[in-house]
Amino acid sequence: MRFVDEEWGTLTGHDCVDVTGRPFVELVSDRDRDVFEDRFDEAVDGESGSCTISVRASDGTAVPVRLELRPETGSGGDVSRIHCRLEPRTSTTKLEASEGLLEVAPVGVFRTTTDGRVLSVNHKLAAMLGYDSPQEILTAYNDLEEDLYVNEWRRSEFLDQLLEHGVVEEFEYRARTASGQQRWLSMNARLLDEYDDGERIITGFTRDITARKQRDRQLAILERILRHNLRNALTVIQGQAELLRWGRADTKDAVETILDRANALLQQAEKERSLTELLRGPTETTRRDVTTLVEAARAEVLETHSGATVPVDSPETAHAAVIPGFERAIVELLDNAIRHGNDPDVSVTVKQNQSAVEIDIADTGEGLPEIERELLCGVSDETPLFHGTGVGLFLVRQLVVRSNGTIAVGDNEPKGTVVTIRLPV
Repeated sequence: MRFVDEEWGTLTGHDCVDVTGRPFVELVSDRDRDVFEDRFDEAVDGESGSCTISVRASDGTAVPVRLELRPETGSGGDVSRIHCRLEPRTSTTKLEASEGLLEVAPVGVFRTTTDGRVLSVNHKLAAMLGYDSPQEILTAYNDLEEDLYVNEWRRSEFLDQLLEHGVVEEFEYRARTASGQQRWLSMNARLLDEYDDGERIITGFTRDITARKQRDRQLAILERILRHNLRNALTVIQGQAELLRWGRADTKDAVETILDRANALLQQAEKERSLTELLRGPTETTRRDVTTLVEAARAEVLETHSGATVPVDSPETAHAAVIPGFERAIVELLDNAIRHGNDPDVSVTVKQNQSAVEIDIADTGEGLPEIERELLCGVSDETPLFHGTGVGLFLVRQLVVRSNGTIAVGDNEPKGTVVTIRLPV
């Protein structure tokens, strides 16, 4: 060091006369020496640059500073000296205020390095990934590519974009949580000029978009269901109309077939509209009386199936947390049992304990086909593509799952099926 000003002394506490003539690198913290020397070598080659390091104050403490290096060339064209400007990174008060804001931020906030180390996260991001505290994340994720990313190549794509553009917006990837589950995350990130152990620092924020991804997938399935069912029904209608045109069909039978298919299409359209509204609507649950919901569903079904009987065995009240429109699930199950059970006996039983309300819908029909059992229990979401009646059951599952409930399907001895919905109280 050939010269230092009074602001240097104020910042570090060192006497300006005492440090003149000493190698500056002696005052750089050990972990930041490589970073400083790399930037200094670049300055010797004539390139301006900057870095974030810590220097030792006179009392031995580390002072975080931003160092700007600007080379000056002599008459021969070679670098003769390097002007260095040090600025404190932040004050303690500002740092504490910043950290306080990060903790109340509605999104996950992070600082990581390009080699995959986690420097800091806020509580929101920790909770998003299933951890109780940010400290647990620092322990769990030693290499983000291997420990966080489900698809490691997505980390490489992220870094390529970041190094090329300096910023990345709305970068989506699947992440592993503390329990081993997977969540979809969307990340906005910026590459800083700061270094940590020789690696560039990345900062940004993260949002959990798992619910949106699931909704988009379900809407895509619903669109395919609509195309499938519409094509099948219109093919039948068109065929009957052609037979009528050429006088090759009994008029009464053809008209009955056309009307039957048209009515089925209208019913399917109503179910698909309800499902679309559900997938795009609110997911907040409220406590409602399940006994009242069952009675309302029963009354609606009996309007359509006037000859059916649906006895209900339930307590006077049984409250559970469900989403708006949940009673539609009961309507669909009752309608499905009556319509496809060859005039079965159908009954509903409601039971309540301290933790849950259970709704048993039992019939004495031919039994629910395996393909429909899989749809109700969530084994397959693709079933409706191959089964026209699956839209209603798909709607049932979404209503129950979004109410944080579960569905089980069993046999009703000696004949039939029992569908059990379990809802948290």
